[in-house]
Amino acid sequence: MNASTSSSVRKVSLRPVHEADLPLLIQLAGGTEWRSEFESGRMSGEQSVKKRFAEDGFCSDASERLLVCDESGAVIGSVSHFLAHCYSTAREIGWSIHDPALRGRGYGTAAARALVDYLFENFESVHRICCNTDPANTASRRIAEKAGLQYEGLLRGVIFVRGAYIDGAVYGILRPDWQAQRAQAV
Repeated sequence: MNASTSSSVRKVSLRPVHEADLPLLIQLAGGTEWRSEFESGRMSGEQSVKKRFAEDGFCSDASERLLVCDESGAVIGSVSHFLAHCYSTAREIGWSIHDPALRGRGYGTAAARALVDYLFENFESVHRICCNTDPANTASRRIAEKAGLQYEGLLRGVIFVRGAYIDGAVYGILRPDWQAQRAQAV
């Protein structure tokens, strides 16, 4: 299940969470030093991370978390997808590059592209992929666009970050659009 892509120079692979990754996930769940100003301040404890891994290995019909690995195989981030609406098969996606020093170097774009490809290649029922980002988060907006998603509009007060509801810039891509993009790339 290694979905790979490159962003001009960057190559990443996605892989499932392994038990050996739990110390890193526990550190990330409780720490704030790696979080950007746009990420949730929600913290999780060691027990909740271990419980989720024991329950489903971070992989269920409801949601999946995959780790982003760089060219050497080192874990540099994570991506996730979950059911966007209870009445459809649309998936909402998210991405994070853990080390702030690695942000802005193409890894986020490569990870988002790999996740979009992974979902459309492996889940026939998925017709739509979307994401919501803070309108002020120009880096994530560019990542969404570079991953092939189109700006669709603004949802008011949809994201809860650091104690406040903020608007969400909505981006989306449909399977036919993704197929057309891939055909043009060949």
